[in-house]
Amino acid sequence: MDATPTPVVPAGGSPRDSAAQLPARCTGEQPESSPVRALTAGTPSQKPAPPVPPTDLRPEPPAPASLSDFEVLGLLGAGPHGRCYLARPPGGDGGFVAVKVFTERVSEPAFNRAVRELRAAAAVPSPHVTGVLDALLGENFAYAMPHFPLGGLADPAYPPARAEVLWALEHAARGAHALHEAGIVHGGIHPGNVLLVEEADGTVGGRLSEPDLSRVLNPGAVVPGAGRGASLAFRDPDLLAGAEPSRRTEVWALGATIHRVLAGAGLFGELPGHPLGAIRELRLARPQVHSGLARAEAALVHDCISDGPDRLRTAAEVADRLAALRRG
Repeated sequence: MDATPTPVVPAGGSPRDSAAQLPARCTGEQPESSPVRALTAGTPSQKPAPPVPPTDLRPEPPAPASLSDFEVLGLLGAGPHGRCYLARPPGGDGGFVAVKVFTERVSEPAFNRAVRELRAAAAVPSPHVTGVLDALLGENFAYAMPHFPLGGLADPAYPPARAEVLWALEHAARGAHALHEAGIVHGGIHPGNVLLVEEADGTVGGRLSEPDLSRVLNPGAVVPGAGRGASLAFRDPDLLAGAEPSRRTEVWALGATIHRVLAGAGLFGELPGHPLGAIRELRLARPQVHSGLARAEAALVHDCISDGPDRLRTAAEVADRLAALRRG
């Protein structure tokens, strides 16, 4: 269901101020194993009923009983930067949230930078960007966010129809544009961060997850957020050459995401799992658009990743092209 983003911590509040309670699925890392399935036209999709609570929680490693005031129900997943737990918020009425806990220790100044970034994103007037509900700094930095039972385009909970896939991609692009208009670079656009959501009218759309925080938590990193080689497949190679993240590099990321979802393959094939190996391969290779894409789909990807002035200028232009694809 649709959820309105709420501010992370009210102005003047403490890092442990409680969150608004919304039913929610964890935004996730791009899976390192098993390539994204190609999502193509087919029979009308059958959306599963949201699990209450989900039964696919991972048994290892053991989940803590609680995180601050959140009752932990189990582990949803783990990535190179942290773990994500399904939880019930304080005073919960049966709804669920996901709490992401970062593995590395975070200083108070870094926490404050992250909270400012999350507040800024929560203030963006777009229905296509997920909100973060609460942030806290204890032993580790953690924040609570919506839990999306339908999953993301990297690992959907059911086989979405092509129109639903295009809706989700379009909505994510519009969310990215709204962030850009507010001066915010997302920094983590990939299929795992394009989330499926059932809208109020029963149709399925998409949400772009909260911005990647690695660049504010670890500003000295050469390629922020590059915890796994696979994630670099969605980074504009110009970033490896020292370019600053921008609208332009995020349009490239949208093109790589569209290609992966529609073609079932990356622009560089399958990259090595280790970031250094992936960077080495990216420096030597050129992106290749899959021959199996329809002409209009391939043209859109080309226009997202083109060098020089031929690249689409904004994420809104990408969204408009996706809308045209969906209309036929």
